[in-house]
Amino acid sequence: MTTQTPSPRAATPPPSGVGRRIWLGYLAAIGAAAAYGASQTIGKHITTEYAPPLVGTAFALVFGLLFLSVIFHRQIPRDLRASHRRGLLWFGLSGIASSVGVSLLYFALSNAPVVVVSPVAAINPLATLLLAHLLLHRLEHITIRTVLGTVLVVAGVVIVTLSNAFS
Repeated sequence: MTTQTPSPRAATPPPSGVGRRIWLGYLAAIGAAAAYGASQTIGKHITTEYAPPLVGTAFALVFGLLFLSVIFHRQIPRDLRASHRRGLLWFGLSGIASSVGVSLLYFALSNAPVVVVSPVAAINPLATLLLAHLLLHRLEHITIRTVLGTVLVVAGVVIVTLSNAFS
């Protein structure tokens, strides 16, 4: 009879709450995908029926700010006091990038079908993968499985885009 020694990895349980946090992260990502899908469909309707892309972008961002302010108004001052001042630069850059992304998305929606724009806009994992590698290398571990998953997402986008272009 041979005794197998468990690997050190199997012997060490994950820190308390880590598994729950990961599942909450997955659920939030699914919610984000649903919200972005809804916003793109609504954005297409706005840019074809009511307003040019920049007006639609401005109103969408203002209403988003108001919505978040109502929900999180009690946490904002505390979180800002607790935040490192250098983080404000990153908040600003994130806001600018988001605003540019929404503006370009609304412009794309005003000029092309939502069923084409949405998958093309969904190639953002390529940018995320590259930027995570460059900027978050101490926080994010990028594996070959992550790279392959990203490539599969982009391949799916190419297939959807080409099938719509030739139909």
